[in-house]
Amino acid sequence: MENYPEVEKYTDSSLMLSNAVENSELILNYATESGLEIREDWVETIIAAKRCDDKKIWDTATEIKFWMAYKGMSKLIQPVSVDSLRATKMRKVTKPNLWQKLFKIKVKASFSKHSVQQYLTWATVWIIVMLIVQVFTLKGTTLLNTIQINKKTISDIDFRMGEVRLMIKADETNERAILERYRLETEKGKLDEEIRGSIDLLRPWVYTIRKLTSVNRLFHTKKQNEVLSKKEELQVTEGPGSGPPGEIAPEVENVDYINIVQEAQNFTQILQLYILPLLYGLIGGFVFVLRGLVFDIKNRIFSQYSNIKYSLRIHLGAIAGLIVGLLWGDIESQQITFLQSLSTAGIAFIAGYGIEYLFNGLDKLIGAIGKLEDSPKQETK
Repeated sequence: MENYPEVEKYTDSSLMLSNAVENSELILNYATESGLEIREDWVETIIAAKRCDDKKIWDTATEIKFWMAYKGMSKLIQPVSVDSLRATKMRKVTKPNLWQKLFKIKVKASFSKHSVQQYLTWATVWIIVMLIVQVFTLKGTTLLNTIQINKKTISDIDFRMGEVRLMIKADETNERAILERYRLETEKGKLDEEIRGSIDLLRPWVYTIRKLTSVNRLFHTKKQNEVLSKKEELQVTEGPGSGPPGEIAPEVENVDYINIVQEAQNFTQILQLYILPLLYGLIGGFVFVLRGLVFDIKNRIFSQYSNIKYSLRIHLGAIAGLIVGLLWGDIESQQITFLQSLSTAGIAFIAGYGIEYLFNGLDKLIGAIGKLEDSPKQETK
């Protein structure tokens, strides 16, 4: 050990020095529990520093020895740090709230445990939200697909009915053609009923989104007023054979059905290209964070800085999912065969989980574009 000259003692114990002494005890405790090789003079110095801090009386030699021992101990336990050790330390309740008084809770959960609980809670909440939006979107998409398939089938039936009419016109006694026409008309009627039923189920689906987003105030007020005016014009009120009072004419009903289908198509596109990719990217970020927390807490390297890093990671995951939704829609529209099997939501989840690869690819793309722009300038020079 180095010998330092005796100097006059002083009673100035700064807050930084007191905190350093407390931190050195945490480091010593961790190093001892982990079985690390600790120099005996470091332990003696930390004990002496603890006594000086309790009495608030220090001398230069003891303080110098303490800081050197503190430096050596900090380097010994790396990558564990004082901040990560503090994050796993249980805290005493100094100002208990009503809940803590009622259940006589005297110790708070550590910062790391509290952070894990928060991440788990928020991950669970957003997974539930994502599932609700996914199921809601699936319902609208299924109804729209049913309508489109039935419309295509009706178009085929109309084409076939045209052929059958020509056959009947050529030979009115053609029983086979007459039966075929009856069968096609019956099938078309059933498909029309299925389409109307699907649209009736689709109407509350559209109205729900309108209420949630108040889109009707911005875009649909004028359209609804036009439909209402047409209903008033074509509404059948009295007269024999015209139906009961208040019955809506088929023309207005068809206009309303067309509006519902168009709105549903717009809403499903928004949900599939923007909302769901954002949510899946967010969930991907949460999955990455939860996996990282297991490693960090096991190795005692989780700290407040880790919490900031993980919070930013989750937000970047959501942004990555949104970027995928914006770009992937254009890619899918090009009908690239090997990409058709991959869903936008799945790619958004992967982007949110492995966000480094996405942004590294963007950085390389921007760098390549910059080089292409610089090369003509250099050639002109």
